Amino acid sequence: MPVFEYEGLDSRGRSVQGIVDAEGPRAARAKLRRDGVFATRVAEARPVERGRKWARLPGFQSGLNTNELALLTRQLSTLIDAGLPLVSALSALLDQADAPRVRRVLSQVREGVNEGRALNEVLAEHPRSFPDIYRNMVRSGEASGTLPLVLGRLADFLEDSVAFQHKLRSALVYPILMGVLGTGILWFLMTGVVPRVTGIFEDMNRVLPLPTRLLLGLSGWMQSYGWVFLPAGIAVFLGVRRYGRTPGGRLVLHGWVLRLPAVGRFVQVVAVSRFARTLGTLVGSGVPLLTALDISRAVLGNAVLERAVETARDEVREGRALHQALRDTGRFPSVVCQMVAVGEESGALDALLLKVSEAFEARVEAAVATLTSLIEPLMILALGGAVGFVVLAILLPIFEMSQIVG
Repeated sequence: MPVFEYEGLDSRGRSVQGIVDAEGPRAARAKLRRDGVFATRVAEARPVERGRKWARLPGFQSGLNTNELALLTRQLSTLIDAGLPLVSALSALLDQADAPRVRRVLSQVREGVNEGRALNEVLAEHPRSFPDIYRNMVRSGEASGTLPLVLGRLADFLEDSVAFQHKLRSALVYPILMGVLGTGILWFLMTGVVPRVTGIFEDMNRVLPLPTRLLLGLSGWMQSYGWVFLPAGIAVFLGVRRYGRTPGGRLVLHGWVLRLPAVGRFVQVVAVSRFARTLGTLVGSGVPLLTALDISRAVLGNAVLERAVETARDEVREGRALHQALRDTGRFPSVVCQMVAVGEESGALDALLLKVSEAFEARVEAAVATLTSLIEPLMILALGGAVGFVVLAILLPIFEMSQIVG
């Protein structure tokens, strides 16, 4: 049944908008009238994945975000496990949904399922709402008759991913805020405060102390050329971003990131953790290994590691064991290869991969905690030192003046 977007007035004359499913525009208007809504505009809803380009920007996304998808998946798994038919479960979720974007997606999914199509086929029409891992696991669950179980695993996977991302972001908020605040304070001092006191020093007819001369030179330079920083920074950012979107550029930049001290190791640990969790979840849900490797490769977020997994996948297709293929790439820690080898021998590859993911996530959390605990005092010392230098450079000639007068 088609889905229509509408705008209109309710019985109290207030503006309302939303979506409604009906046989056609006239039926939609009639249905709205029965609900006490006078429709001023009724139009068939376009698939949410075909929105404008600006809909991909943060705050304007047309698909479901990870939090919404995790919640819907958990609810859908519970309803189906309780014996509710799929269409009825989707209808129940639609009744509970408040956000228009979520209601639009659910309406279109329910419409497709109601037409007799498989759930994974309908989800494929919404790639920005339901990623590859989601669709492939649903396909596996439908084929094996274990859809509620697979949806439960998907919900666990999504909830763990959301929690992990939240921990990382929370740990980085304070250092970023301190950096921005410190930069702003220094910029204000150098361009707003220091120039106002330079007139005092011009009438001294004495050689100023070295710190004061350095401060005045830096302040004058920032006043004259400080405006260049913003456009230059934007230009560099856009240039690097454009270069990073090319296959060769992405490979070069990501390889450079992996070679950075400490940062490269951190990026690798995060990527391996995500890879192991995704691959373990897919394999445990019955997705073929080669397909699971293809999907898991996309979550690494690093072109060098993605190429390594692609090479390993090709070797597995030729008959090699997965742990050997991963080890030969030289991009995966030995403990990961050993755990994969044990999993392949014992037939519990999915469980071992999830254990690897948990272990590496614990490493990431510990590394972030350590890094944060080091960054905070270092940033405070750096900010205090910079402000102290400004104050000292201003006070030194004033002290000299007071001695001469005395």
